[in-house]
Amino acid sequence: MPLKPKLLVFSHICSPQYVTGAEKVLMFMLRELQPYFTCTLVVPTEGVIAQQARAYNIPVICHDVPLVVPLYLALPHLMGEIESLQRTEAWPALIELIRREQPDVALVNTTVHPLPAIAAKMLGVPVIWSVMEAIRFTPHTANSAALIEHCADLVVGISEATLAPLRTPGLLPKSIIIPPSWNPDALHPESWPELRAIRRADLGVADHQKLVGYISASIFDAKGLDHFMQMAVEVSERFPDALFLIVGNPTDPAYFEQCLERARSRDLMGKFRWIRFEENVETIYPAMDITVIPSIEAEGFGMTALEAMVFGRPVVLYGAGGLAEIAGATGNSAYMARPGDTGGLFARVWSLLGDPARMAAAGAHNASAVQAAFGIDVYRRRIVHLVGLLAGRGVLPPSPVKGTGDTVYRFENGLLRPYRTGEALQADGFSYEQVREVSDLLIAMLPKGEPIGSLPPPKRGRRSRTAGRRRVLARARRKRGRRRPIRGIAAGRRRARRIGARHRRPRHPRRGRKTKR
Repeated sequence: MPLKPKLLVFSHICSPQYVTGAEKVLMFMLRELQPYFTCTLVVPTEGVIAQQARAYNIPVICHDVPLVVPLYLALPHLMGEIESLQRTEAWPALIELIRREQPDVALVNTTVHPLPAIAAKMLGVPVIWSVMEAIRFTPHTANSAALIEHCADLVVGISEATLAPLRTPGLLPKSIIIPPSWNPDALHPESWPELRAIRRADLGVADHQKLVGYISASIFDAKGLDHFMQMAVEVSERFPDALFLIVGNPTDPAYFEQCLERARSRDLMGKFRWIRFEENVETIYPAMDITVIPSIEAEGFGMTALEAMVFGRPVVLYGAGGLAEIAGATGNSAYMARPGDTGGLFARVWSLLGDPARMAAAGAHNASAVQAAFGIDVYRRRIVHLVGLLAGRGVLPPSPVKGTGDTVYRFENGLLRPYRTGEALQADGFSYEQVREVSDLLIAMLPKGEPIGSLPPPKRGRRSRTAGRRRVLARARRKRGRRRPIRGIAAGRRRARRIGARHRRPRHPRRGRKTKR
């Protein structure tokens, strides 16, 4: 069993009913880190991602850790709240958890979860801080950034927007961006046409009708459902064949009812469908013709936009935060409206509904562009870069590594440098007992550097049997006075007769021979 560093991962939530975008991104990263780390997930309670982790053979620990929202909101009483929580029973219990698990690295998820990072730092455990949302800009934002800078050995943002408040001189050198991706094998594109037909039949959507969708795991005012409803009412009055789908769990029932009232007041509720939660998104996106993401606050990334593009759907969105980055990276700027501009949403949705060829072309473009910008191969190269940075900065244990082969490597500045000889390994201060065995996938994916140590002396090869015969003949010729070799059977016989004639003695008559008389 290959020995891998232990990674203790802290999730700030574990919803028992649905998966939020942050949970989805974390679980995907966790699975992609499995070839390099022995991972353990810490969740506050049982829920969906705990079940998913166990399905992937990732151990789960249920341990409730208090959240610190003032870090994300950049409020003035941030340090006071942290000190208050450190006087509760939760703090020594967290310290004991990390001490008992003895991880090589701790990964902390989101900017509302600083206590595990602070505790790991106190215990000398390196910290990766995954930032999935942009800290609010206030007069106290620098205090939030200073706390992250103090605790984190490496900060991983999912977009430029998430790292923007953390662009301090101390955080710049240890910050990288790894946008989310997806596993193409889990989406089963061959089943999309059938799923589209089944889901649309369930929703009462005919083939000739166009379904415009809105998806958010949690529906609240920042997700812009009221903007979607305003756009949808205007579209439905001008395009009779348009229907609208809302997918999400309302966390503010009063706000949700207020949004629906826009349709009720115009007697248009028959145009709308609602699904509270759907874990298998591959059954939802194929049914849509257009996906709209009207978030009025800056998104850390925008998983809904990414997923819709993966399924080849045109996407109309507000250009805020990570959503603007997705639109720019995939060539969708033409379908990006200014945040809050419902007229801009209407104009873009209307232009697609009125031109089926344009709608089909936009979907096909998205399927190709999102693969090039955020596909799994791009993501895995970024993960390899992350592992290389950890090794190069000494965050990972510094001992040499090897796969199932014989070659031993040293991590150095993101490269694997092979040792030429065992003497080179020992000269570097290591013994074979200190070499850690890691997965062959890691060895194959990390770039290789210059070998370490001098080349070993060349080995003397085995002499062939033919060469041996030649040496014996050469010695025999030297003993005969460097005579020319006998070539051919006839020549050999002639030479033998000449040699014999020179050394032949005179013949004498045989004694006692009788003669005839």
